[in-house]
Amino acid sequence: MVTLVVAFVLAALLGFAAHRASVCTVRAVAEVLSSRTAFMFGSVAKTVLWVSAVTIPVLWLVPSTAPVPGWQFSVWAIAGGFMFGIGAAINGACAYSTMARLVDGEGGMLVTIAGFAAGVFVFVHLLGNGIVPRPAQTPTMVASALSWLLIIAGLVLAWGIYELVRLWRTRPPGTSLKTLVCARQYRLSTAAVLMGISSATLVLLYGPLGYTSTFEQLVEAGFGTRPWPTAVRWLLLVAVLVGMLLSTLERRSFRVDFRPNAMWIRNFLGGLCMGLGVALIPGGNDALVLYAIPSLSPHALPAYLAMALGIAAAILLMRWVLGVHTSVQCRDDLFFMESGVGNRQNAAGGPAPGNLAVRARS
Repeated sequence: MVTLVVAFVLAALLGFAAHRASVCTVRAVAEVLSSRTAFMFGSVAKTVLWVSAVTIPVLWLVPSTAPVPGWQFSVWAIAGGFMFGIGAAINGACAYSTMARLVDGEGGMLVTIAGFAAGVFVFVHLLGNGIVPRPAQTPTMVASALSWLLIIAGLVLAWGIYELVRLWRTRPPGTSLKTLVCARQYRLSTAAVLMGISSATLVLLYGPLGYTSTFEQLVEAGFGTRPWPTAVRWLLLVAVLVGMLLSTLERRSFRVDFRPNAMWIRNFLGGLCMGLGVALIPGGNDALVLYAIPSLSPHALPAYLAMALGIAAAILLMRWVLGVHTSVQCRDDLFFMESGVGNRQNAAGGPAPGNLAVRARS
C-alpha cells in the first residue's frame, strides 16, 4: 500500500510538471520550424538523461528490480511513429498536451480521445484481417549492456548534480520554496528533472506504464483482443490526470469550453491517427521519452524521429494548404508563446514576474 501511495504521488508530480511547463512534442517541432531554436527538444533530451541516470545504476546493482521489456524495430513502428506525428499535428497537441488541455476544460480534447478510440478500432480491424502484425517484444539493449552503460550513467549523474545546482542558483533571488512549487510556469529544465526522476522510479517499481499505452489497451480490451489493464495502470493513469488537474486549479486556468466548432473535425481525425500510431509503435511520445528511449528499446528512437518528421510534414502541409500558421517561441528555458490560426493560446499565459520562469538561464 505504501508503494502504491508513493507511485500515485510520483505520477501526479509527473502530470503537474508536464502541465506547468507546457511540454509538447508538437510545440517542440513547431519551435524548430518557426523560431529555429530547440529549447523544448532540449528538455526532452534532459528528461531521457534523468531517467537513465536513475534507472541504470539501480538495474546494474539489482538486475531483478523490474522487468525491462522492449519492442522490435520494424517498418510498422516507423509507420506508427509517422502516423502518430501526423495526427498530433492535426490535433494541435501530442499525448502530453492533449491531457493537459483536457483538464484545462477544452472539450475538443474529448473529441480527440474519441478519435483515438476509433484509431485503435482501425488497428484491431487491420490486425484481425492480417494486414498488420501486433508489435513483438524483445530484450532492450540496456539489459545486455549495463556494464559499460554504468560509466555513461556516472557521467550523467555528474551532469545531474551540476544541473540541480544550476537550477537552484539561477532561481529568482529571494524566492521561497513554496513560490517555486506554485509558480505559474516551470522552466523546461525543471520539468525535465521532475518528470525524469518520477518516471524512472515508477519504471523501477512497476515497469513501463505509459498512459497512452494504458488507454490503447483499455480500448482493445473493450473489443476483446487484449486483457483489461491492471489496477496499477488504472491508478497511475488517474494520478497523471490528477496532477494536471491540480496544476490548472491551483493557478486558476480552468476554463470550460464545450462549444462545438470546426476544429473538432481536426481533433477527431488527429486522434484517429494518434490511436492507430500508438497501437503500431507501440506507445505514444510519453512512452517513448519516459521509458523506451532511456531503456534503449530497438524501436524507440527511430519511432520518435519518425514521429517528429510526421509532425513537421503535417505542420508544413497545413500551412501551405489550409493557411494554418503555428509559431512557438521558447525563451530563457521556458515555453514563452504559441500563436497561429486554429491554435489555443498557452494556458500559462506566459511568464509572470516573481515565478520560477523569470529570467531563468537555459
